[in-house]
Amino acid sequence: MEQKEGSDRDTRMLLYGWLSFAISSLMFAGVFAFLIVMARTPIIHNLFPTVDYVRVALVGHVTLSFVIWFLAFEGFLWTLTSTLHLGTGQFSKIAGWTGYLLSVAGTLFVIIAAISGLGSPQFINYIPVLTHPLFYAGLLLLISGITITLSNTFLTMQKAWKEKKYKGRLPLLTFGMTIPGIAFFSATACFGLSYYFQIITPTVKTPLSLEALFWGGGHILQFTNTITMVTVWLFLTQIVFKNFPIRDGYSRWLYILYLIFIIPAPLIYFIYDTPSYGSTKTFTTLMEYGLGPSTIIFAIAILMTIGSSGRLRDLPWNRPEFSSLILSMALFALGGLISFKIYGYNTKIPSHYHGAIGGVTLAFMGLTNHILYLLKGDVYSRKIAAIQPYIYGTGQSLFVLGMFWAGSHGVARKTFGAAQNLDDIAKVMGMVIVGLGGMVAITGGILYITNSLLTLFRRRRAL
Repeated sequence: MEQKEGSDRDTRMLLYGWLSFAISSLMFAGVFAFLIVMARTPIIHNLFPTVDYVRVALVGHVTLSFVIWFLAFEGFLWTLTSTLHLGTGQFSKIAGWTGYLLSVAGTLFVIIAAISGLGSPQFINYIPVLTHPLFYAGLLLLISGITITLSNTFLTMQKAWKEKKYKGRLPLLTFGMTIPGIAFFSATACFGLSYYFQIITPTVKTPLSLEALFWGGGHILQFTNTITMVTVWLFLTQIVFKNFPIRDGYSRWLYILYLIFIIPAPLIYFIYDTPSYGSTKTFTTLMEYGLGPSTIIFAIAILMTIGSSGRLRDLPWNRPEFSSLILSMALFALGGLISFKIYGYNTKIPSHYHGAIGGVTLAFMGLTNHILYLLKGDVYSRKIAAIQPYIYGTGQSLFVLGMFWAGSHGVARKTFGAAQNLDDIAKVMGMVIVGLGGMVAITGGILYITNSLLTLFRRRRAL
């Protein structure tokens, strides 16, 4: 990726902002992971604002690591691929900074609410919440900020086309990032329609079902995350092997295949009652059949490119861009395979989605190293950058496998302490592996955050 003449200082400042925001959100997710451990520690747990603070901290951790970190990094990529990649400035600098600042403000509200122990923790699928106005305001500000950023992104693409900043079709990586953008708009529409059909239209008012509110949009939001991950895979493959693994035209059709399942999603609310089984099942089906085909084909093409590049020992295993790509694909595939073994209400479910989450996170981590090189001339420590993907990937894999093992022996999800009912050695072993993997993964996360922030906030080295 070369920086073209149309880029300007303000755009670069905004890119610094988005990347710093993304990395910082992951840092705070780690802080809440630490608070979860402390809230379970005798004597120390008395220092926290609520008796059941471990659940509050868990909401903060999941929301930051599973929602905000992904959206912040995607905000960075939407800005990057619509400006520097196209050799143009933003359509509107005011809109660009407004979207960014609203997203940061919303995240601060979420962090303050979780640190202060405000509201009751609700472990809703996809977006857990604290039932407090400050937390809800944070989510609304975040969604508003991303919506403004995305709108500015699409207008910037139109501006570049009118100015003839590129020849022929939209560059593949920019085109690729438009698809998760459309998915985000579709998910936002689902959130709004779910609220509308639960609260606004019924003649008989009933309490809002938070599970139903976030269920449909949460499923479609996974299209945003997964398609962005696939685009980053292509990005990393192009960086390492100097070419894309699949022809441009075929890639675009695979991206369009995702859209077939994304665009109709809001219509489900006009067909089924919002909290009904039909609505719930249809969104699950959309994700099951919509994410797999294109993602699998992209993955196979990348693996074929790697396989044709020489013997395994000759591959660039010490390059974080390559190791992150391989480990991301492996971890995401592990999560996918586990999904076929899910039954009952046990820890196989979080095992599955932690595999998927870990795959997305590793891809983003790998690309960060390349972006930092472009912005700063080099990363702070090449040694840390080289080993970090292996540490995080190993830890997350152990965490996922431990969860799967524990779930296979009956450990229920969303339970803590004595409620986990660890009454045999198999359950205990599974949760010990979970704990060990979690510590290793957190270590890998700390190395990524430290190396990235030290790189960002130092003077640029001479190229």
